[in-house]
Amino acid sequence: MNSAGMVVSSDGQEIEILVKDEGVRVGTIIKIDDSYGIIAHMGYREDERIGSKQKLLAKAQIFGRLEDGRLTKVKKPIEPYKDVLLPDDSELEILLASESNLSLGCVYGTKARAFLDPAEYDRHMAILASTGAGKSYTAANLIKEFASLSLPVILVDTHGEYQKLLSKAVGKEVDIEVYTVKHPRKGYKELKIPVSELETEDFTHFTSLNETQKSALSVILDRLDGSEYTLKEIIEGCNKLGEDAAHEETAKALRRRLTSLDRIFKGVFDKYGTDITALVKPYQVTIIDVSYAPQGVRQSVVSYISKELLQGRIRKENEMPNPIGYKLLFVVEEAHNYAGSRLPHSCNYQIQRIASEGRKFGIGLCVISQKPSKIDEEILSQCNTGMYMHITNPNDKEHIKRSFEAINEEIVRDLDSLDVGECIIAGAMSRIPFVMCKVDRIRVEKEKKELPRYEKPKKIEVSGFDYV
Repeated sequence: MNSAGMVVSSDGQEIEILVKDEGVRVGTIIKIDDSYGIIAHMGYREDERIGSKQKLLAKAQIFGRLEDGRLTKVKKPIEPYKDVLLPDDSELEILLASESNLSLGCVYGTKARAFLDPAEYDRHMAILASTGAGKSYTAANLIKEFASLSLPVILVDTHGEYQKLLSKAVGKEVDIEVYTVKHPRKGYKELKIPVSELETEDFTHFTSLNETQKSALSVILDRLDGSEYTLKEIIEGCNKLGEDAAHEETAKALRRRLTSLDRIFKGVFDKYGTDITALVKPYQVTIIDVSYAPQGVRQSVVSYISKELLQGRIRKENEMPNPIGYKLLFVVEEAHNYAGSRLPHSCNYQIQRIASEGRKFGIGLCVISQKPSKIDEEILSQCNTGMYMHITNPNDKEHIKRSFEAINEEIVRDLDSLDVGECIIAGAMSRIPFVMCKVDRIRVEKEKKELPRYEKPKKIEVSGFDYV
C-alpha cells in the first residue's frame, strides 16, 4: 500500500491529514497502522506546521480497529506524522462486511462492494435526493437486494415507474406483482378495499366525519353486521336512519359524504376486497401503483394499507386470526405526499405508527423523497439509516441535519457536490460512520429527451374568413 498522506494533528477520534495522493476524496477510507478512518472534509489551507502554503488538508474520523472480524473502538489518539495508507478492495470488503450482506454498489473510487447489514432493516431507512439524482435506481437496487434475501417488499409507486425498473433489476427467484388503484389496466391486478370489513373508525381514512356522524355510521354498520355489503347498502342505511326525526339531519350529512365517497372512490371499494395478507410473500415485490389515482385516493389507500400491515403483524405476534405471517419491508415513494408534517390526512398518522411501532412487529419502513423538509420530523427521526444523494436546497439540508443523529455538518455541507448515482449512506446498516457509494446502474431504455417541435396550424380562407 502506497502512502496517501501524513497525519498532521490528532484530537481524540478526529485527525488532520496532509494529502499526498490525488485519489483521496471525501468518503475515502484510510488506514493508519491497524486503525481505520474515513475522510469527512477536505480543503486547501496555509499551515506553518507543515512548512508550506496552500497544501491540501483533510479531516478524517477514526472509527475503529479490526480484530477477529469485529470493529473495536480506538482508545487513544493517533500519533502525528504517521503514514496514511489506502486499503485495497479485499480489505475494504472485509472491513464493511457483516454476518449477512447486501450492497447497492461499490465504495466510491474502488471496485470494493459497499456492504450493508440487512438485519437492521427494521430500524427504518430514508432515501433523500433532489430530482434526477438517481433515487429511483437506489431504491430499486435496495428493493432487489432485500427481495433476493427473501424479505417480502410492499412498494407504494406514485409515478408508475418501478415495475419497469425492477423487472430489469431482480433475478428469476423474485416475483413482481403489480396492483393498480382505481384505473384497471390490462395484465395487472386491482387493489380493492373490502367495505364489509371496515370499522367505523376506518372510514376516517377516506373522509372526515364528526363524532355525531361516526355514531350514526356505527348504528348502520351494526344493522348490516353478519353479512357482506357494499358502500351503496350503507348509503341506503342512511335513508332508513333518516326516517327517525332525531337522526334526520345527521343521516342527510352522512349520506352526502358517503355518496361523494362512492363517486370519488369508484372502482376502489368492493364487497369482498383484496386480501392484504396475500400481498406479503417471501421472494415477492408487491407494487401498489397509484399513479392514475387522484391524490386524495392515493393518500386514503396508503392510510388503509399502512394500518392493515401493522394490524396483520400485531395479529401474528398475538396469535390472532388472519395474521400476516412474514416480516416485511414497506417502501413509500414520494413520501412527502403521505407523511407530510402538515398533512391533515390519516395516512400521516398511520405511517407514524409504523415508524414508531413497526420494529416490534417486524415491519421495516423506507421513505423516499425529493423534498425532505416536507416530511414529518417524527418519521424521519425514526429512520436510523439515511441514504443521501445530491441535495442543494438549504431547507432540506437543515431538516436532514435535525432529523438524523448519524449525519454530521461536513456530510450535509457536501451533499450538493454528489454526482448522479452517488450516495452517502450513514446509520445503523453501515459498520462505519458513513460510506460513499456509487450505485449500480440498472440498464433500462431511456426516452430520448428533446425539445418538442410543432407544426404551425394551417389557415384556409373561405369567403373572406380564415379557418384553422
